[in-house]
Amino acid sequence: MFREYAKALFKRVDTRQLMQFKPPTLPPRIYTKQLNIDNKHYGAFCQEVAWQDAATMHPLYLQMLSLPLQMQCLLDKKSPFPLLGLIHAANRVEVLEECDLSETFECRVRFSDVRPHSRGWEVDVSLEAFQQGRCVYKAISSYLVKVKAVHVAPRAPVQDTTEACVDSPKNLLAELDVTADTGRRYAKISGDYNPIHLFGLSAKAFGFKRPIAHGMWTLARALSFVPVSDGQHISDVVCRFKRPVMLPCSINIYQMCRDEDRSILEITSSDEQQVHLDAEISTL
Repeated sequence: MFREYAKALFKRVDTRQLMQFKPPTLPPRIYTKQLNIDNKHYGAFCQEVAWQDAATMHPLYLQMLSLPLQMQCLLDKKSPFPLLGLIHAANRVEVLEECDLSETFECRVRFSDVRPHSRGWEVDVSLEAFQQGRCVYKAISSYLVKVKAVHVAPRAPVQDTTEACVDSPKNLLAELDVTADTGRRYAKISGDYNPIHLFGLSAKAFGFKRPIAHGMWTLARALSFVPVSDGQHISDVVCRFKRPVMLPCSINIYQMCRDEDRSILEITSSDEQQVHLDAEISTL
């Protein structure tokens, strides 16, 4: 995706649309690609995120593979949004049917929604993956576009996924030491060479004191620790990213509010003073 990042440096942003009161117009184009899974690449991904369920595809793998299509979508000539400087705010993934890694996936990516945010606009890029004509997988990535505009109002209260779990015991699933080269390792697998993930100097150019881990790496790593009953799989993930994971560091992965088919994940700093993300996980 070096070509896409090079294009992003010269992409013109439609400031007029971003500054107006009504939401910007979303390009209608759908970006499509046929994907055949490379077993060696999938194995490298599973090793990186410690996924050990050989019978079930990791629920974030297709979302990661769709990133080049997402970047093409964001670089659409009719898109008013910048690519560099976007903040990955949230993700939702739905595994609708069992995905066969030996079969071709037809992936379709498009803009699906945009809404006002207290810091600018939040825009959704959706992915649908088909096998043999059936939609087997859906995902939505939400990105924050920061801008000072007339629509921006004081920050509204955000419902915390973990609020209902205040009195629920926390089960520590894992304590992880996240090394300084995590961003570079994941970039080699995902193709996401955003400078904020790679080195201290490149991260500082974009306002970060240190490089930060990819949000999708953090979430994918956490999902690998979710206990799933025999015969079940993770079917739905709703995640909100809160604070970046600065590299290197230590993080804790907690599970709470667990019942037969639902639980809440929370990733915190080792001292539990910061919450990096929370996610609601459903299984079938």
